[in-house]
Amino acid sequence: ITSHLPRAITLDGLRLHLLTFVEYEAVYREGSGVIEEDDIFRTLSITAPLQIEPGQNSFKFEWIPMTMGQFFLSTVEVQWKTAKFHYDSALMRRPLQGVDVLPSDPTQTIELNPLFLIPGHTQQVRLVFHSGEDIVTDGEVELICSEGLQILPPDTDPNDAEDAWCNEIMVKLEPCGPDSKVVIKTSVKSEGAKGDNLEGFIIQTSNDLSKGTVQTMKAKVMTSYRHGLYDEEIKKGEEPESAAMSTLLEAMVTTLDRPALTVDEAHAFTYAKDAIMLSVSLHCNTPVPFFIKEWNIELPPPLSLAEDGDLNHGMFEHAVAEGEELFFGFKCERNGKPIPDYMAEEDSDDEEKTILHVVLKDEFGKTFRQVLPLDLYNFFDQLRREDEFASSSSAKAELRCSHNEGIVGEPVTFTYDLNFNIKRKKSRWPKPTASNSDLFRYSILCDETDWILGGKVRGVIDCSSNDSFSLTFVGIPSRSGILKRFPEISIMQHMDNGFNENQDSATSIMSANPHMTVQSRYPAAFKSLSYTHHMALAVPSMIEIG
Repeated sequence: ITSHLPRAITLDGLRLHLLTFVEYEAVYREGSGVIEEDDIFRTLSITAPLQIEPGQNSFKFEWIPMTMGQFFLSTVEVQWKTAKFHYDSALMRRPLQGVDVLPSDPTQTIELNPLFLIPGHTQQVRLVFHSGEDIVTDGEVELICSEGLQILPPDTDPNDAEDAWCNEIMVKLEPCGPDSKVVIKTSVKSEGAKGDNLEGFIIQTSNDLSKGTVQTMKAKVMTSYRHGLYDEEIKKGEEPESAAMSTLLEAMVTTLDRPALTVDEAHAFTYAKDAIMLSVSLHCNTPVPFFIKEWNIELPPPLSLAEDGDLNHGMFEHAVAEGEELFFGFKCERNGKPIPDYMAEEDSDDEEKTILHVVLKDEFGKTFRQVLPLDLYNFFDQLRREDEFASSSSAKAELRCSHNEGIVGEPVTFTYDLNFNIKRKKSRWPKPTASNSDLFRYSILCDETDWILGGKVRGVIDCSSNDSFSLTFVGIPSRSGILKRFPEISIMQHMDNGFNENQDSATSIMSANPHMTVQSRYPAAFKSLSYTHHMALAVPSMIEIG
């Protein structure tokens, strides 16, 4: 305010009259240009008395707006004693003074727990709404599940509500004041992989999960709110009531892209007669720590858990986090039962496999059972073969090589060390004559692209007085490089059917006689080197006589 008086004066009042954009336009465009008392939205004033000095004077007016919109300064009212002076902004030929009041940033927040869902389980979901410093007048919570997830209305028991599961629910949010908290609890069910149900438990592998999209549950909270000081300002009667502001809060929780625990490795090996050690390595995929509550293992025949076979007592209440590996060990024993045929098949059903059950517990005490099939096909196949070897005549053959490397075309000496295990009482071979019951034919064959064989590679072995033999022959590498294929030996019981060990045809050895099972061991590899130089002498093929 600029005073042109020669001395200071004391004002008895200074007021600013504010109009909304709609009222201002109605008064000066459509009306008479005269502002009525009802047209004023808010009057800002300063407590008197006010000292006005000659020249320019500045004054500050405090205003906490509670209403959104555009507001213009229409009139400045100055009271000096009994005189009032009104300065109309429309007549002052100066730019209009106004302010845009924008919605205040909401201080409301939502929390959605847990941070993730475990595939194949039903979990409790907690949505916590904090009003912050706002006054919430109305609101609505919407929970939406993607394909593979289903949700229950709040306060519904999952065990008694099979027909209540749905894809989305709406929950009314009651009005609340500042610093209020509203908790909504419900249950969410994640479907497992189709067709992998094992005795009521869900088996879901990482391969199954990678085929589809990630399951998600979205939470949307839509509220109408006012600033926390709204009630206090409105009670003063200085500003009219206004419409509430609105906001949308969103949160999302997803299922893990892999099961909480996955099997990295599973191995079994025999360490004593009928004693087997089973080792399992698990990988944890959960972003937050879980505790191991309990575990147990289901073993198919012919295995059973030894009396002191659980070697994992230190795992109780052990916390595991993402990326950690768990190692379980079990001592097992053979119970004398035969191995079912399906145990030696790679595509056997999950119900027929070894199953490790691990129960995890989160920080809220919720438990999750992980059903982990163990692939022990190779071990059971080995047991089946050993049973076949034990019930029939068999032989163990170990091939020894005189050198680990050599030059193409340079002879190498091979030796087969044979050990026979002959079942003379319970033989599956056709009943031989008394003269050849301990006679066996052998034949050593090899792919000629790797080796050319020489020496005695076919013959007859007499096991009547000895069960161990050594067979020596010669092999010539026919190509350079790392050779991993070696000559193989085939053994069959000798029958009096005109066998001639000097016959050239190898097929004459492969008669209709039954073959003996041979367990063979070979060197790791042979390094065949190409020759770097070659010397030869050329001579005429014919000699002319004059």
